[in-house]
Amino acid sequence: MYELGDCMETIYIILFLIPTIWIGPFWLLMLLEPSSQRTKQWMHGNSLFIGPLAVWILTTLLNPSGIIDLLVGNPADFLDTMVELLGTESGTVLAWSHFVAGDIMATRWMWRKALENEIGLNKTRAIVFFGVMLMPVGLLMHVILNPQKSSISIEE
Repeated sequence: MYELGDCMETIYIILFLIPTIWIGPFWLLMLLEPSSQRTKQWMHGNSLFIGPLAVWILTTLLNPSGIIDLLVGNPADFLDTMVELLGTESGTVLAWSHFVAGDIMATRWMWRKALENEIGLNKTRAIVFFGVMLMPVGLLMHVILNPQKSSISIEE
């Protein structure tokens, strides 16, 4: 028979997986069909954030004490409180859903810029791949491979 702790662990495992599974189709479309009309339609709007956002809200409701401790605790203890929160199952789910939402948001922006600047399929795919898999590398690739067209002229 499951105890409450075992049940909560299972819930947190499921909650941890949902954001990744949710953004998977969006990410795959940007990766495999970067310039298709279907990809552009899917990436329009904010439906890609529903999964991570719902998980973050649900996790916070299941265990609000961590967030409450961050908000009302002594500011000098903020870092210690953050370490304590992130060391819990709920804190890990909160952090992961936060990371996934941020990664897909930044990746969508980099994907749009790559299409706008017509940098090519392989460069776009590399940026999108690393944008979700290893964001700092994806961002670095974006900076290097996707030069920004400036619409502002600088006069001396």
